[in-house]
Amino acid sequence: MTRTFLQTAAALAVAATMAACGGTAQSPTSPTAATGGEQTAAADGSTLKVTAPALIAPIGGARVDSLRPALTWAASSGTYVTDGVSPTYDVEVMTGGAVVFTANVTSTSYQPTTNALNNTTYTWRVRARQDGATGPWSAEATFQTPVASTGGLVTDGFRTPDPAPGTRLPLPIESGLVNDEYNRNTSDWQNSCQDRQGERGWVWIDKLIDRLRTKDLRWGYNGKRGNANDPSQDVIDYHYGAGASQGSTQVYIIDVMFGHCGGAPGPTWIDQTAVTAASNTVGRYIYPRPGRTTVSGPRRPGRCPTCRACWRSLPMPAIPARAASST
Repeated sequence: MTRTFLQTAAALAVAATMAACGGTAQSPTSPTAATGGEQTAAADGSTLKVTAPALIAPIGGARVDSLRPALTWAASSGTYVTDGVSPTYDVEVMTGGAVVFTANVTSTSYQPTTNALNNTTYTWRVRARQDGATGPWSAEATFQTPVASTGGLVTDGFRTPDPAPGTRLPLPIESGLVNDEYNRNTSDWQNSCQDRQGERGWVWIDKLIDRLRTKDLRWGYNGKRGNANDPSQDVIDYHYGAGASQGSTQVYIIDVMFGHCGGAPGPTWIDQTAVTAASNTVGRYIYPRPGRTTVSGPRRPGRCPTCRACWRSLPMPAIPARAASST
């Protein structure tokens, strides 16, 4: 009797379970990206099911060399699906706790069309937007704008702290900046032979060194064979040691022009430090170079020339729904 009761109870339990399930089992499906239909906001306020963009540059408080720095980031992708996800991007730039610039763009990079302020720290972030829905904001990143020059000379600004005793700072690789400087000022580079053109021939290297100094004051001219009164005509220095830069022989020596005084001078990046040491001579840091007039460097406004040229005062647009040469 006991056995019959247990079997009957088990059968009833199975029947009740099947009745509760209510029919044919369903296979689970993945959620889809909301692209304009459902607008339920996530905890972060986003309504588009995509990843946050990853900021690439400038980040980490880096000092940029332009008042209109290019902002770049990695694309967002669908959280659950990839098809149909083709967003635009909202860009937001802030300083002093206030939003000073916004834009909506179709690519993963953007260069503002108006100037920022000199020597100012900016914070920026990006999010995806599609069909009226918005994704999560990226993490915020910061950068600093160039320090204003003084009468054509860059004498104030960031300087990499001294290295630990017995060590040297690594050489910053600025070949990209050198190439860009050539593209910006090709005429100056084509008229760069100081022996033939005198002061006019120095303009290209004055501009290059001043631009580098807006990033780090350790950049300067090179005194050939240690002679501070004989600056190299196509070579620059980076002071890697501790203490004052002026007059130091603790320098990396970089050749930045090939074909100097030839028919087609152009940009290069050749570290001549070891070659110079092997020749039993030295370079010596100089800034400014002897005989330089302050007007030969790049003209950079101390601040924006008019309020309308600055990010801070603009109305924010609405976001829509080679071979080595001698040192």
